[in-house]
Amino acid sequence: MLKRNLFWWLLMFCLLVGIVWLASNNTGYVLIVRPPYRLQFSFNFLLILIVLGFLALHYCLRFVHYLRRLPINRRSKKEVQRLQASNAALIEGMHALAEGDFESAEIAVRHAHDLIQNADHEKLMAALAAEKNKQEFVI
Repeated sequence: MLKRNLFWWLLMFCLLVGIVWLASNNTGYVLIVRPPYRLQFSFNFLLILIVLGFLALHYCLRFVHYLRRLPINRRSKKEVQRLQASNAALIEGMHALAEGDFESAEIAVRHAHDLIQNADHEKLMAALAAEKNKQEFVI
């Protein structure tokens, strides 16, 4: 890990030294003529403007993409929270069932069903009723 970090730092340093050396030896300029205007600036400044323009466009497009996906991300987050709450309710119901508290288990199953809106509610209630009958038969 240390060797890799050292390698990247040395590579970035050499790249920076090379860029500075090329920029300091570059005496070219750019001349843009559009009558009645005449614009003249250094080639290094043009390169910096191109890089900054690219970065500005890139981050603006990323921001637009983020804004477009914001409702989907919010909906997804709410879905995850709803499923976590339904799982917690189901676990609470299982604990209540294991303790023999059938009323609390039934309430927890109904609460979980309301959260997940699943058609398997009847199967869960039938299994709970069968377990309840089996427990009462044993007692």
